[in-house]
Amino acid sequence: MHDVTSPPPAAPLLQSPLWRGVAWAAVAGLAALLVVVWTQRHAPLVWSLCIFLAASLGVLRLRSLPPLLACLLVVAALVNACGGAFRWFETIAWYDEVVHTYTGFAGLAAIGWLAARTRDDRRRVLVPWCAALGLALGVGWEVIEGLVGDLAWRDTLSDLVLDTVGAALGGLLARRALDAQPQARPRLG
Repeated sequence: MHDVTSPPPAAPLLQSPLWRGVAWAAVAGLAALLVVVWTQRHAPLVWSLCIFLAASLGVLRLRSLPPLLACLLVVAALVNACGGAFRWFETIAWYDEVVHTYTGFAGLAAIGWLAARTRDDRRRVLVPWCAALGLALGVGWEVIEGLVGDLAWRDTLSDLVLDTVGAALGGLLARRALDAQPQARPRLG
């Protein structure tokens, strides 16, 4: 016979409905930015924001993802969109670095959670697995960046390091979040 123990203190933080509210506010921000870039007739940004908006709506439909992790992903879409729409990537020296780190963190926290939520063997290697996947995704992004613009080696290397660091931190959050979930434990006695 199994007894479900009370959730650890971190579990309510992961599942708080507040995170869905913040995520929906970020979706509203994305929609507002889409209107702005649409009126400016900036076609590449319109397409990017449509993708960010659709992806964010898809993330919010994933009930298997804790609300905190879903919120982190939607906010990642919003900070990327703001960087493009307001030209912060070009005008704020550190913005690109922060966004690379945060996007790797948010993305790999969610991916890591989904990849390891039913597999204890994956949990043991989750942090290095997330770091490696973050690096691979970062390389893919830099290839795309190179195809549509010019690539500077120092910026590329910095982006890849920050993608990897963010992804490793995301893996650590995913691991902690998975450990915080209540699990059925055998009843003694």
